[in-house]
Amino acid sequence: MSNGLYLNERNQRFLNLRTVMEQKGLKAMVIAGHGSMFNRGFVRYVTDAHMWAADSLVLLPLDGEPVHVQTTYCSAAIPSQGALQLVPPEKRWVADFRRAPKPQSEIIAAMKSQSITSGKIGLVGMGKIATIEAHEALSEAFPEIEFVKSDFEMERIRSIKSELELTQMRKVWKLAESAIEKFSTIIGPGMTQREAVSEATKVVRAGGAFDDLTLVTVGDFKGLPLDIPLDCSDTVEFHLEICGESGHWAEVNVTCSFRDPDKLELRLMDTELRAFDEILKHAKPGITLTELTAIFDETVIQDGWGLGEKAWHYYFHGQGLDAIEWPFYSPMIDGNRDTPLEEGMVFSYHAHRDTIPAVNKTPGIYDGFFITKNGGERLNPDLDINWRIRT
Repeated sequence: MSNGLYLNERNQRFLNLRTVMEQKGLKAMVIAGHGSMFNRGFVRYVTDAHMWAADSLVLLPLDGEPVHVQTTYCSAAIPSQGALQLVPPEKRWVADFRRAPKPQSEIIAAMKSQSITSGKIGLVGMGKIATIEAHEALSEAFPEIEFVKSDFEMERIRSIKSELELTQMRKVWKLAESAIEKFSTIIGPGMTQREAVSEATKVVRAGGAFDDLTLVTVGDFKGLPLDIPLDCSDTVEFHLEICGESGHWAEVNVTCSFRDPDKLELRLMDTELRAFDEILKHAKPGITLTELTAIFDETVIQDGWGLGEKAWHYYFHGQGLDAIEWPFYSPMIDGNRDTPLEEGMVFSYHAHRDTIPAVNKTPGIYDGFFITKNGGERLNPDLDINWRIRT
């Protein structure tokens, strides 16, 4: 894909942010990022640079040139081009790239050089990502500036994925599919949990993904894979979350059963697959996550199940350059469950309710889809979200 296309993507993102800044009366935004699966996405969104660890700050003025500052001792890179400091400025999304032990020091210097010393400034990542030290330093350096939390403005903008992003996300979901298919094909008695997972992560690394979360559920155990033999007497569940080369995340799950599912397990799987189909039919602009959740619950009840206690987990959450993004839905968390959905929003889907009667093993359905005027469209229609029977 051409550098020109990527720069067009950058220009559109900057325009969207600056339009909101103008509406909100902001002279600039200071955008914070931290090298983790939930907190690096804001900075990746405006720089296309991947952070492995530590902290970054980006100054995006309403008028003026942006500045990107990375902690000195931590590398950032444009995956397709290499370490950021070695990429020619004209090929970076933010030409002015600096490194400093404390990024806020260079941001302060840049704000002074651009005469941004009063008024209102949006701080993206305030209270969640930006360090207390950075916030204090900015406030002390600019007593005439009002720093306001602007996380929602960024979340709202980045929740609508561009055509380029949807193409990139489809690619990472295909890679995730390849990895779980490898896992489900090779596991069996005689290998350890780590050996089985390592075969899947080889696929991930070869495909250009460089960050992941792997979890194994066997019997009463759930956690990072251990160096112990796989128990293949019942079910083995493998959960995988990967960050692709573009920075976008995918979240998939596969259950391999070494026995025939019982009647209740098969019945609940059929119910949940039908519920997901119904949700996709209705996942159009204007609907809310509360309404989509009601479709799931109603389908379960219509099939003769009782609903158990509510759980805190997300039925849906946004996904993109962070593994979890706004908006999200959990029956136990208030906040944005009634936000009308918009075309281009992407969701990781893993709705679940304990049922009456209870089943030995729940379906464990995970998938990803985006909102269109015709209903939800799966990011990878080829992904098999059913169990793999290995009897």
